[in-house]
Amino acid sequence: MFFSIVIPTYNEEADIVATLEKLLALDYSEYEILVVDESSDRTPELVQSFEDDRIQYRRQTRGTGRSAARNQGIVEAKGEVVLILNADVFLPASILKDLAPLYEAGADFVVIESEVENTNALLPRYVQALHIEHYGPGTTTEMNWSEGFSCRRSAAIDAGLFPEGDAAPMLAGEDGWFGENLRDKGYKKVQDRSIKVTHVMPEDWKTFYHNRLGRGHGSSQVWALNEHQHGWQLTKTVYTHVLLGAIGLITLIPIVYRASRLASHSPRGWFADIIPFSVVRFVESYANIRGLLQGYQEVKAQ
Repeated sequence: MFFSIVIPTYNEEADIVATLEKLLALDYSEYEILVVDESSDRTPELVQSFEDDRIQYRRQTRGTGRSAARNQGIVEAKGEVVLILNADVFLPASILKDLAPLYEAGADFVVIESEVENTNALLPRYVQALHIEHYGPGTTTEMNWSEGFSCRRSAAIDAGLFPEGDAAPMLAGEDGWFGENLRDKGYKKVQDRSIKVTHVMPEDWKTFYHNRLGRGHGSSQVWALNEHQHGWQLTKTVYTHVLLGAIGLITLIPIVYRASRLASHSPRGWFADIIPFSVVRFVESYANIRGLLQGYQEVKAQ
């Protein structure tokens, strides 16, 4: 079975070399790596410095944003199965060897486990705690997407590829939406937690803030474009979430309660992280509110 690993990149000079080195060490022979790039930094130079035919550099020519880059890679891929990878995700050497039998047995898309590597730093540790709280073993949340997600190329095309947004690119939520489309089309999902990838999360507050801003923005986009909420219905949904978020910021009770639950998953223990996690949750909530309002104004203007 031939695999295509599709990596959308945007100014990834800090991560892309390590990611590609890991990919070239995979314990499997039949695969290609498609880097679809929209960078203005040294990412193109770094990717093209690898003298290995398995790595193919493509300048992004389809739209703009992560979804469009992924879609360009899927369309140009030669593999029967495509694995969608972010530039800061590291695959274990055995991953393709582990995935192949699942597809040979009839899987159409595979959801696996992921883990943040750099949990010595506060913000990555918080993100890992979020993952455990929402998607860890024992949770009932249906996972239709994960880091290291893979699916049959034909299924991805039939499901309409990743949503690229309307007048503006999707900033968040497009991956879960894509997985739901595969599910709703009747494609067979396999979830295998024994296959695990690791990834490195940014440790600086500025990047974290903008990431959370984008998630809020993306939520408004998903409600409008995927759930087809418009007019008063969309206004009600957005401002209900904004009001609940504002109450949390003012009273702090929901903030601390949430942080308390997440701190129970911290490798440093509840007592060590309850206060730091409360601060992170406060910033996250504020960014989410701003993102929701920005996304709402954007979709209203379309």
